[in-house]
Amino acid sequence: MDEWLKKEQVTFYDEDGEEREAENSEEVALMRVGQRLYDLMFKPYTFKQWAKYPAELGPEVLSRIPVRNNHDGRYFSDPHQALPKDGYTAIFDKMLSSPKITVVTNTDYFEVRDKLKCKRLYYTGPVDSYFADLGWAKLEYRSLSFERVVKDNTPGYFQPASVVNHPQATDVDGKEVDFTRIVEYKHLLNQTSDKTIYFIERSKDGGEPYYPVPNDENKNLYKRYLEMAEKEEGVTFVGRLANYKYFNMDDAILNALELFDKDTKDIKTATG
Repeated sequence: MDEWLKKEQVTFYDEDGEEREAENSEEVALMRVGQRLYDLMFKPYTFKQWAKYPAELGPEVLSRIPVRNNHDGRYFSDPHQALPKDGYTAIFDKMLSSPKITVVTNTDYFEVRDKLKCKRLYYTGPVDSYFADLGWAKLEYRSLSFERVVKDNTPGYFQPASVVNHPQATDVDGKEVDFTRIVEYKHLLNQTSDKTIYFIERSKDGGEPYYPVPNDENKNLYKRYLEMAEKEEGVTFVGRLANYKYFNMDDAILNALELFDKDTKDIKTATG
């Protein structure tokens, strides 16, 4: 496989004839897997996910996707991978159970912000929404829709793994494949049932913002918002939307812990 892949891979050179790094996600894919696999997998899947071709996106998008020459079917290469024993819901239930924490739902922060009194605000929403009064252009996000399917008479599984991606633009009959992946949660906790439930995911514009769109236009616009955020006293912008950056779950948790350490450093020093 290594020999075959080496023949497929594309090398890019600068004006001095020296090898250079990829400048966009198309070049990342071509350098890693070559033209054929790029055309079959990376190009159509990226367009379905982002409504943009890889050449229109920064290199960090496809740099996240591993290319392996073994039978490791996991998405990430970390040696230790796990899910919370009781699920993520239990984690947040415990975190929010403190009598010092009040949870308010179905409330627009911007409608009540003037009524809130706190020494420091941790803002996790879209950074462009926070500064909407500036009248600047909005940052671009992609969202998802989830089609829930309940399949009866299925003591086993609908698909061979919990998550199966569908990178192809069309099926063998030429019919459009408009979804990006199918997730079957029955796999994750080794559940037994005569039924199975899976969700078909489709990427879309509008709706709840999930994915920042990392192209040059959005990156340059975010730099302007970042300058404003750094001047905002008493506010910490944290998370994927506020930092306009894609975080995996482990990175999101690490980001929050590091910010906590930074913001409480003076408190810890004062108390010894």
